[in-house]
Amino acid sequence: MKTLLLAAGVALALSTPAAAQVMLPAGARIAPGPQVDLPTSVRDRAGRGFVTPDRAGAAACIVDPAVTAVTLTKGGDRQVSISYEVTNRGRSDWSSGARQQNVSLVARNGNTGRAFRNTQRLTEAAAARSRMASYASPFITDAFDDFEFGGEVEVSIAYDPDILIDGNRCNDDANAGNNVLRVDGVQILDFLRSTATSRTFR
Repeated sequence: MKTLLLAAGVALALSTPAAAQVMLPAGARIAPGPQVDLPTSVRDRAGRGFVTPDRAGAAACIVDPAVTAVTLTKGGDRQVSISYEVTNRGRSDWSSGARQQNVSLVARNGNTGRAFRNTQRLTEAAAARSRMASYASPFITDAFDDFEFGGEVEVSIAYDPDILIDGNRCNDDANAGNNVLRVDGVQILDFLRSTATSRTFR
């Protein structure tokens, strides 16, 4: 009876997919086949080089408009001019349609609440790691309170709501975290009370 049961167990084992597996002799190794490294243009953002076709298409164009600097410059009595720069920090050229993006400046007096506002269109084309926009305001009288309340400056990039679904990956901002640069009241008061005629914030 034991012999019959053993034979049945062997037959059952051989009828399973495991029967197709071949056991290598002890100590034997399989040499890996050749590996092909993907070019940088289709690597994923972590640099691993293993991407699906969808990810490869997305990784082919990495653009990153960023507000990189805001500069305050003193003029005459209680006057300040505000300038800024926007740069494409991405590794790919920026290419977009007209009216799909802009950059706005708001400077507010912390005492009176009065605000200076300006909006400029952001360029439709820019090389990788190149300047996309620069602007300098006229000298603004009493832009800030130089006694106690200072004020604030905010420069921000904004996009058309449909920009992510327009089929163009070369205007899809890869990092929204650098689309706004603010200068707060403490920084502004420190500048106004200093002897410096100009100061840049990044």
